[in-house]
Amino acid sequence: MLRHFLITLILTLGISFNPMTLFAEQSHVSLPSIKNNTVAPRVIYIENPRFPKISNEELWKIFLYASDLINEHFKITVKKPEEIPTFHIDKIFAELVENKPPDFDDLIGDFRNGKVDWGYVKESLIGQIGKQKDPLKKQIEFARPYLVQPLKNDDLESFANAIIETFKVRLSYWTSARLEDGYPVIGEFPGRESLPLNEYGYWTLMAKRGVEAEIILTNQLVASVEYIPIPIHTSIRGGITGGSTEFNPASRYGSSVWVSLFPYLSNDQQIKKLRNGDVYTRDKALTYAAAMLAHELGHQLLQLGHPWSNEACVMRPAEVLDFAAWVKKFDAKKCQIGSSPAMEPGALEIPVW
Repeated sequence: MLRHFLITLILTLGISFNPMTLFAEQSHVSLPSIKNNTVAPRVIYIENPRFPKISNEELWKIFLYASDLINEHFKITVKKPEEIPTFHIDKIFAELVENKPPDFDDLIGDFRNGKVDWGYVKESLIGQIGKQKDPLKKQIEFARPYLVQPLKNDDLESFANAIIETFKVRLSYWTSARLEDGYPVIGEFPGRESLPLNEYGYWTLMAKRGVEAEIILTNQLVASVEYIPIPIHTSIRGGITGGSTEFNPASRYGSSVWVSLFPYLSNDQQIKKLRNGDVYTRDKALTYAAAMLAHELGHQLLQLGHPWSNEACVMRPAEVLDFAAWVKKFDAKKCQIGSSPAMEPGALEIPVW
């Protein structure tokens, strides 16, 4: 999942920038040059100690499972790094908050207090729908089973309204949901600073500030709404972002990917509902998380898009959080590089901002 952050950030906030840089021919991350079909990413793990635990051994399993998928689907070898270091999420986010751009928080909808301009979100969604390489009909087919209200007409306006209503209902759940410790999934916890750990925008900012890693894994739930284009598959989940690929000036490949493990490890009632009621075994959870990592690496390494029409593609997003059904359909032979416009290298533009 990638949200086009750059232009919106500048126009909304009036952040100062160099016009020559913005409008130069190279305003997007260059397609990585992959020598000998081999990549060597650095991997880190960002941990929230309140959230479901995962061992270092299990992190390695996710990495290795994802590497196998990348080799199978894209014929790229992913070299194993020497280590996967762990960082406490509070330390990283405290620094992000301290060094954020002026008025950065104006990009973020305050859903916890019911202060979201959903009309603006809808207009952004309509723009995002229009940018997809697959037709509206295919996008409607993807989302229809997961809407909270039946779609009245198969037109853009009706579709956008139905998506926004689904977004609002499912995101509002997180205003009251709690972890096993009795405290909010999203909100304050005694003895810890109140930080925007769930906000997608700050995960984007982390990459922009040059985190020294190509792959970032976390057990933190990322669920939010921003005044930037938000994809359909994120919207029907209620703003849950499973992973994203973002510009990173310190990355060997021009961008970093991050993946949230929460949707695989948690048995929260809404998470289970969006997983079609499934409770995963530990190994299945790791396998499905690895599939999400492989999906994001397809964005990063080859800049592939979302082939909505082809269920065999690892690059087609999962339906809500039904990862078991998603992974079951993978077939590398039926979804090869160049098999559709979205599967052409460079189909996805990752903004430099």
